[in-house]
Amino acid sequence: MKKTGSIAGVLGTALLMGAVAAPGVALADAKTPVIAVSMKTQVQRRWAFDVAAMEREAKKQGAKLIVQWANDDPALQASQVENLLSQRPDALIMVAVDSQAAGRIVKSAHEQGVPVVGYDIGVSTDKLDYFLMRNNAKVGELQAQGALKMAPHGTFALIKGDPGNDVAQAISKEYDARLVNNKDVKIVFNQFVRGWDPKAALANAENVLSAQNDKVDGFVTANDGMALGIAQAIKARNLVGKVYLSGLDADAANLQLIAAGVQTMSVWTDLEEEGASAVKAAVALGRKQAPAISSTSIDFGAGLVPTHLVNVIPVTKDTLCSFVAKDAPPGWVTADQIFGAGKSPCH
Repeated sequence: MKKTGSIAGVLGTALLMGAVAAPGVALADAKTPVIAVSMKTQVQRRWAFDVAAMEREAKKQGAKLIVQWANDDPALQASQVENLLSQRPDALIMVAVDSQAAGRIVKSAHEQGVPVVGYDIGVSTDKLDYFLMRNNAKVGELQAQGALKMAPHGTFALIKGDPGNDVAQAISKEYDARLVNNKDVKIVFNQFVRGWDPKAALANAENVLSAQNDKVDGFVTANDGMALGIAQAIKARNLVGKVYLSGLDADAANLQLIAAGVQTMSVWTDLEEEGASAVKAAVALGRKQAPAISSTSIDFGAGLVPTHLVNVIPVTKDTLCSFVAKDAPPGWVTADQIFGAGKSPCH
């Protein structure tokens, strides 16, 4: 995939294309499907890339997107979706702010004959028509496999995500299956971290290293934010390159840590696949057709929903250049950002 543009360009494109048409105007017709998109937040950098991927696929499908951002406010999201529905879209893609409150949004859409594609966050109080999410079980599997590859009989600390988060729970189950229940390894710490807090992760890592006299082979860590905190403890004790450290999201700061040998690996979610698949599903449902891709079904509390699990890949020091060249979306990161200006080994 050709890499062009900058993060500013991506954000600008996402926001420009997310401009909302005048309320009450019927945009949908037989040739041009109209897809309403309700996004959860603009605070996290990745969501602009999701929208950009949706826009690229919409262009291929000859569809129009109407995008609004709820800024993590469930009441605002409900109001915005009512506005979107008044424009008579063919389908709605929604990243729910609140999994329970969003059930009312799904019900309202269905009452107006609009199918709903859930994106990344499930809805527990009404049944979605289709759902897309990262393959979180695969994330935990890749992180655990990396630890065992580095130290097959190692001593590990498991730094998990927020206990109330479905993503954290799915990753945790893989830790349990591959590490906690593995008689060949020793687990000296196994706890969730509320809010995925990097400071709490750092404090936990410092306590583990002190208690174990630095004799720890790895921190199997659920995401990149917490890995940033743990990396401070690793560097402070001169353990760089000696201790395994995993993450999730392939954030630029963590890719720098991987290049420096502080963090061992991260896991990348194919945002291009996720965004494109959502639009394909929405267009199909808007045409009263079943989406072509569905790898499983998940019950969030209101019945089984056809679900596509989005591919994830490990990112290590050996694959940083290929990640930049092939896997990262336009504007996500450059080789110079990872390795330093003029220092990139990528060709």
